[in-house]
Amino acid sequence: MIPEEEIKKAAIKNAAMHNGEARIGSVISEILGKDKQLVKEMDNLKALAEKAVKEVNSQGKEEIMKLAVDMKLLNNKENEKEKKGLKPLPGTDNGVVLRLPPEPSGYMHWGHALSFTINYLYKEMYNGKLWLRFEDTNPNLVREEFIKNFEESIKWLGIKYDEKKFISDDMEKIYGFAEKLIKDGKAYGCVCSSDEIKKNRNLEKECLHRNNSTEENMSLWEKAKEGKFGTGELTFRFKGDMDDKDAALRDPNIMRVIKTDYKPYNLWPLYDFASVIEDELCGITHILRSNEFKANLQTRLRKELGFHEPYVIQYSRFNFEGTLTSKRKVRELIKQGYIKDWHDIRLATIYSMKRRGIQPEAIREFVKEVGYSSSEHEYSLEMLLTFNRRVIDSNAKRLFFVPNPIKLLVEDAMEEKVKLPFHPSNDLGYREIQTNGKFFIDKTDVVSLDIGDTFRLKELYSVEIIDKENDLVTCRVHSKEHEQGEKIIQWVTEQNEQIKVIKVGNLLNADGTFNEKSITEIEGFAEKTIDKVEEGQVIQFERFGFCRLDNGGKKEFVFISK
Repeated sequence: MIPEEEIKKAAIKNAAMHNGEARIGSVISEILGKDKQLVKEMDNLKALAEKAVKEVNSQGKEEIMKLAVDMKLLNNKENEKEKKGLKPLPGTDNGVVLRLPPEPSGYMHWGHALSFTINYLYKEMYNGKLWLRFEDTNPNLVREEFIKNFEESIKWLGIKYDEKKFISDDMEKIYGFAEKLIKDGKAYGCVCSSDEIKKNRNLEKECLHRNNSTEENMSLWEKAKEGKFGTGELTFRFKGDMDDKDAALRDPNIMRVIKTDYKPYNLWPLYDFASVIEDELCGITHILRSNEFKANLQTRLRKELGFHEPYVIQYSRFNFEGTLTSKRKVRELIKQGYIKDWHDIRLATIYSMKRRGIQPEAIREFVKEVGYSSSEHEYSLEMLLTFNRRVIDSNAKRLFFVPNPIKLLVEDAMEEKVKLPFHPSNDLGYREIQTNGKFFIDKTDVVSLDIGDTFRLKELYSVEIIDKENDLVTCRVHSKEHEQGEKIIQWVTEQNEQIKVIKVGNLLNADGTFNEKSITEIEGFAEKTIDKVEEGQVIQFERFGFCRLDNGGKKEFVFISK
């Protein structure tokens, strides 16, 4: 017998993994993987799979993700090559020391949040030590604003680090290791242009400066320290192997001249060289990072400098569809005028995350659920929002909001005060609203109703339509009791507040271009109780969605999710 319930579950799971679009072939494959005998009933199986896929795909992405998470379908590892969740770390007998290594050249973004959370969860798991280490090796991109943003964002996430430092704090020690390589004949000064270096590296051709004497190299070093070279005029390169298949090992740059007002140094380390030294100085035992970073050069440098080799665990970046985490591209959008600055709510920053009502607890639960993987995967934001709903649902007060308002007159209504609970199941108190038969309702709620039809004013009474005009619906009281099948409608009285709700869409289109429709504004009336909502508070407008008060003075809310 074909398991229809299992087919539907397979469709929901497949849709959740493919941006809300289940695929018939994938659903059939999953079912056959569990019971190959069903191939004998292929016609029936295909028909049921088509039915399930059509039904599931008709639902919104948000609802699909909610179903998948609630039904624990994303925990099914039977057909996955890599187990998700936080795996045990190797080599923990002598303790665990980890690091958070942000470059303060922009605001902290979602990718940082998820990666940093992984490190912090491991710190807690093994009672280890965690460094916050600012990688300020591109000094002209560093801003105090960015440093402050990282520190505030890390605190907001609930991440507690044990030590903090900047790489530039150890510049004299870095100089010492660079000088050692030069004196040992393992590094040399090069005055070739960056284009020449790149060209020769591609051709596997040695630089003419490679055979400089130690004295010549140390002379260049001292002159560079004294500021006698301009930015980009001198680079120090590690003697690798110009025939190596890995281009990163063909005499890589380890130090270069940068003129800056940031700190009184003229020679600055490249990322790999600085990281190797700092990992040694900090006693890092485990490095958890995205797989865009290549380990070969760092391994070679550690060996040459006599450093210990930490455990390196690499995983794919956390990508969310339609989001942008590249700081370089964000700077370009600001320069082109598409966005004003780093405070733009459409950016994939922690600053935006907070404004959009996403909670730190949701991020942590998301990380615990998905873990990390070495294979590329683009997550739907709806999945994170599903975890977020679980966090905010129990404490979010319910209020009435009417977009597209139209007047409603209930001719025979009595004046009465209605007592409305702030939450359907949790004791969050209540508010009392005085009514007199004059209301505003959402025009779209009654557009399909005709004279003689009835509907329910939520928590009040049912009414019958006796007249409809473009800007007025006239009714009379039909019943105090709610009749089965009757449409339930939110309302506000004439005592209301005009508000605006901002809906944030993807900053980028599918082709990577700027999405001109990434912001939608919805205006309407909210019940007067809205005056008591505090800035930053999350509430739920019933039948509309969860929202966060972003600007109390302007009464602007940001839509979070349904």
